[in-house]
Amino acid sequence: MTALYPVQDVFTRGEISPRLHSRASLDLYRAALAKCENFVSLPHGGIRARGGTYFVNEVKNSAKKTRGVPFIFSSDQAYCLEFGDQYIRVYAYGARVGTVEIASPYPEADLFELAYVQSADQMWITHRDYPPKVLTRSAHTTWTLTDFQFLDGPYDDITDTATTLTPADTGSLTPKMTSNTTPAGTASATAASADDYKMFDRDKTQHLGLSAGGDGFIQYRTAGGARRIVDAYWLTTSSKATQAYDYFTAWEIQGSNDAATWTTLDTRTGETGWGNGETRFYDFFNKSAFEYHRMVFSGGGGDDAANAISAELSFHVAADDQAPFDLTASGTAGINDGTGFQTSDVGRAIRLLGSDGVWRWAKITSRISTTVVKIVLYGHALPNTSPITRWRLGTFVPGKYVESGSLYEERLAFSRRFSIYASATGDFDNFALGEKDDDALEFVQAGGGQANDILWIADSDGALLIGTSGGIRALSGSGIDEALTPSSFKNRRSRTFGCARIRPVDAGQSFLYVTRSRRAIAELTQVQTSRYQSEDIGQISEHIPKQGVVELAYQTDPDPILWFPLDNGELGGYTHQPSQEVRGMHRHRFGGTFSGSDWAVVESAVVTPGQNGVDDIWLFVKRNIGGVTKRYIEVMQPPFEYGELEDALQVDCGLTYSGAPVNVVSGLGHLNGEKVDVLADGKVLRGLTVASGQLTLPAGATAAKWQVGLPFQAQADTLELDVGGRDGSLVGRRKKVAKAILSLLETDTTGLEVQSLLRGRWEAVRMPSIVAPDGRAKLYTGNVEVPIDDSWEGQGRVRIRHVNPTPCTIRAFTPVFEAEP
Repeated sequence: MTALYPVQDVFTRGEISPRLHSRASLDLYRAALAKCENFVSLPHGGIRARGGTYFVNEVKNSAKKTRGVPFIFSSDQAYCLEFGDQYIRVYAYGARVGTVEIASPYPEADLFELAYVQSADQMWITHRDYPPKVLTRSAHTTWTLTDFQFLDGPYDDITDTATTLTPADTGSLTPKMTSNTTPAGTASATAASADDYKMFDRDKTQHLGLSAGGDGFIQYRTAGGARRIVDAYWLTTSSKATQAYDYFTAWEIQGSNDAATWTTLDTRTGETGWGNGETRFYDFFNKSAFEYHRMVFSGGGGDDAANAISAELSFHVAADDQAPFDLTASGTAGINDGTGFQTSDVGRAIRLLGSDGVWRWAKITSRISTTVVKIVLYGHALPNTSPITRWRLGTFVPGKYVESGSLYEERLAFSRRFSIYASATGDFDNFALGEKDDDALEFVQAGGGQANDILWIADSDGALLIGTSGGIRALSGSGIDEALTPSSFKNRRSRTFGCARIRPVDAGQSFLYVTRSRRAIAELTQVQTSRYQSEDIGQISEHIPKQGVVELAYQTDPDPILWFPLDNGELGGYTHQPSQEVRGMHRHRFGGTFSGSDWAVVESAVVTPGQNGVDDIWLFVKRNIGGVTKRYIEVMQPPFEYGELEDALQVDCGLTYSGAPVNVVSGLGHLNGEKVDVLADGKVLRGLTVASGQLTLPAGATAAKWQVGLPFQAQADTLELDVGGRDGSLVGRRKKVAKAILSLLETDTTGLEVQSLLRGRWEAVRMPSIVAPDGRAKLYTGNVEVPIDDSWEGQGRVRIRHVNPTPCTIRAFTPVFEAEP
């Protein structure tokens, strides 16, 4: 027999599928493990026991499931949001933010179907059964959740029924005037004529002189001293405007509350080229209310600057300042599938084509009956109250709200069923369709021979990615480096897998997403402009995501790792650095138990930038504590690197005490009745019990630095290494391991044990020289040899585990074995 020393110094492929345990000819085989539990594959090649978790807080109601959502303003201002049953709480950097709690409409059952998109201090939250909401941070402790207001769209198709809609008002500042003072308010002009009111009588066909010269004013005073907010107006010239060109070409809109001091609200110049009876529309920003409103004009009267004329002026009262008025339908056809108006229509948009051929839009504020609703009108006043024959109802109603969102090229985009709705450029509230490049746009998903619902959308370099159950498509401008506009777009199908309704993550040069079955994770990479392809990154470790992926969270610092909770309660991990051929999956079981399982259940995972330059990994964990279900928020600690052993938190749901040496620590009520491990000034104590929220060190011992929490162990099972025999492979031949050589980095060897795959005895690493005289553990870097009691049926495979609440990093593994020739 010949002694063989095959070395494995790379573990970058992590835990591979049992289906590959005999595929020794594959390049990945020599970089893989049969089990990688609570170890993390490192980009440098080794494996390291994961960090423990720091206890942050119990959720509001442990009886109900919660979900974590990241809110990241910048790398210096990042939060984790606790979404629970109809509430949201806020956390930052390992602690709850004050007493912040925001009421929400989302029950427990819908939390994991929520989608969100964030820009700066605002987050838009969507779900197909709820109107979209906006979560806004005004200050560190000031948060609000409000309805998102779509301005002017999107809409269903124009009605093709005979149903008409008749408004009871026009949204104008003035009523239809019949004299200078009736029916209400006072009209006046430079001419001081009894006909001044005719600028507000809703008759555009007249020829009204306003001033003997080219300059002057036309004014309206609200009745009873009421003050109103005006934000738009339209002006109609005389029916004989082109005869003497007596229309005016410049003006100011002004407001006042005493007719003496005037505030300019809008200014226009160079308004030339008017046609007979032409109407032009103007709007401006204004939030101030005034009793008097007037137009002060100049440049009128044509060449001789005499006899300025016009026909009609209509000021629009801002929608927020309007008294809602009735909109009456002549029937129910075309309204909610013939059922008429419903209470769920409150807040819905509706578009109306006035008798002047101009579209306006309104919002329903209340429902009176199946044929009558109250509305407020946006944009511009209607010319009259005639029945409206062409109208469009807003697209979004219960069960048909937007389902996902993303930012793309300075647009806010949403999806529903087969459609994408994108706002105007830089104006996230404005969804009014148009033909200009920066207008809002609507795109209906089609092509590929399938009609699959859109499950998510995501911003990528060069395209808006559209994830459907049938695959991924890319929506972009029609040319290379061309922006997406109403007139320039293309929609390309990529060679991809169908998607699940789970938010994808940006992994730098690629996207990672969950496939339709929730049993695989794929990587989407761009192969050329607007063309993408996918690869199943978990294929070699298919047994891990096959447990059912719940959601994805991606960290970049200190190592690029994808974290994904699984249906069985484990937390999956995937070290992802494809440029260095690092693609390794690992599994993590957290300390504690739940409902018969030997580990706690991770229900949600969130990654946010941390304060120390590494990412915070927030976990929402369910356990049995004292026979009661508890749900805790915890933060996984950064990996231990080049520090002091006393500072290592290698327990779960743990807390740290640092101060004067003490024998008892308190504040452990969240672990009442549980057996915990302790690292006390570097000394390992295992199996102590928390009672009444306190923990006492045995034999009167004291410590100045405590790390206390639930124990977990890290385990790695090796594969059958093949070094080649004289007549071929040694895989499958009988072998017997005599010892294992481990290359370690900063490892507490007192917690390290090795075992033959087929023999049950764990062999401890015994190195008395690296244990301090007072029993404190010490960290060791170098090689250790561990003799193993093996049999000839052992296949040359071993198990390695670390059981102490201390660091462990394995750089390489060398089994020393004899094999049959």
